Amino acid sequence: ETISAFGNIGTCLGFPIGIFFNRFGPKWTAFLGLLVYSPAYLLIWMTLQFKDYFSIAYGWQCLFFFIIGQGSTIIYMACLMTSINNYPFRLRGTIIGLLDSLYGASAAIFSGIYAGAFVNGHNKGDEEKQNLKGYFCMCAIVIGVICSLAIIFLKLLPQTDRLSTLNIQEDDNCSNASVDEDHANETVGSYIIGEKGGFSILIDINFQYLFWIANIGGGISLMYMNNVSSILESFHMMQYNNFLSTLTPVAGCVARVISGYVSDRLAHKLPRIVILLFWLLLLAVMQLVSMFFLNNYAVLILNSIFIGSAMGSVWCLTPTIVSELFGTKHFGWNWGWMMISTAMGTAIYQRIFAAIYQFYIRPGDGLTCYGLKCYRWTMMFTFVTALFSIILSVGLLQRINRVLKHRKAIRANTEYSDQTSSYGDEDAQPEL
Repeated sequence: ETISAFGNIGTCLGFPIGIFFNRFGPKWTAFLGLLVYSPAYLLIWMTLQFKDYFSIAYGWQCLFFFIIGQGSTIIYMACLMTSINNYPFRLRGTIIGLLDSLYGASAAIFSGIYAGAFVNGHNKGDEEKQNLKGYFCMCAIVIGVICSLAIIFLKLLPQTDRLSTLNIQEDDNCSNASVDEDHANETVGSYIIGEKGGFSILIDINFQYLFWIANIGGGISLMYMNNVSSILESFHMMQYNNFLSTLTPVAGCVARVISGYVSDRLAHKLPRIVILLFWLLLLAVMQLVSMFFLNNYAVLILNSIFIGSAMGSVWCLTPTIVSELFGTKHFGWNWGWMMISTAMGTAIYQRIFAAIYQFYIRPGDGLTCYGLKCYRWTMMFTFVTALFSIILSVGLLQRINRVLKHRKAIRANTEYSDQTSSYGDEDAQPEL
């Protein structure tokens, strides 16, 4: 658990990478990923070569997994921040949804590769059968190729090229580009609260709303996803472990694409926080249902679908909302803080889950807790905090709507003043 925790810490420590990206751009960030990510798997491969030493000095393994987590985040941030800067607001949700869905699906893809080519009939108690050395070498090679491709192809488009991508409708009318550009500028002016970043953004009340929404929504979802096997074992349903463990990330990947696309289509009508609020409501409902019926297989299926979808939506919509509210200049910093928020939430909820689970273990049951009692108080706690995330979402929605109404009033007053001035100029013209 300690070793995997260091891997999660490395994955969630994203803001230094955002600072590096802002300073050096996507190609140097991808090059940094090449230097860090691929060699990290070779370090893990080395631990298998010298198992006697590293089985005692497990601190080195903690460090190596931390480096792997950082390498993963480096190449992820390079791709994400390049797309954030290259695509307009009205396409941003879809683009981030696609990127995040592939990022989420990568674990399932590589797990399938391992199961198909490297497991070698391994089962519990015969670890020597699996070809872990070959698997880690493959990861090092594949990651090296991917990072090299990122170095070649990732680039920030000039501002003129970014604006030209706004015109996606085929029309001979030459004014379409300017109309779309005006619409984009209106969206930018309506949604961005202000260009903020760094440490100062932590005291911004709007950012704090979003920070704790990500903390709660991401924390609850990841806590459940990390403990599916334990829950199934408690109810003697381990035969469904593979199916449910696969269903959850698949639902998350699909939800990322759908949430991003729908938020783009409705961006001119509804702030994106409304889409996120919908998933948080479903998350709260499933926590309430799980308090009483978690031992029901149908509820476990619904949990896998809706909790996985909630996690996917949080991971997709949060960076989109951050970029809209606070701009893209300091996006690396701001999204890095959000990643830390999700990691904090996961650690807190995981500790609570483990404490309640261990409290209800009966003598003679070993390390396994059986029955609904092992989870009822945990689900009650997550239900209450999920309600709090809903309240925060409604509060942020109200603050966004106030900004929109204020700017709409200013725009209307400006247009009225311009019209009045034009009428005055016409009246003041001398007679010819």
